[in-house]
Amino acid sequence: MDEDLKLFIADRFKNTELGFLRIRKNLGVIDYSDEATERFLREIILTTPVEKIAEQGKNYYFTCIKFNALLTVNSHSFTVITAKKIV
Repeated sequence: MDEDLKLFIADRFKNTELGFLRIRKNLGVIDYSDEATERFLREIILTTPVEKIAEQGKNYYFTCIKFNALLTVNSHSFTVITAKKIV
């Protein structure tokens, strides 16, 4: 992973309405709109240091200490598959 790919993912990631609902619940931001959730996910991606992004199989794993969040992003479709709080 390099900074250019991280920026590309931040600009191109996507999700469905139900996906955003699940992400809001998992991250504890249930009152956010889809647009606010998208902005929050973009901020998580952009603030995750490159060394905290792992590529395993067909997914990227963004471990963002600042927001206490772990995002799983499909490396082909750039869909945010899961998001959860780091315990």
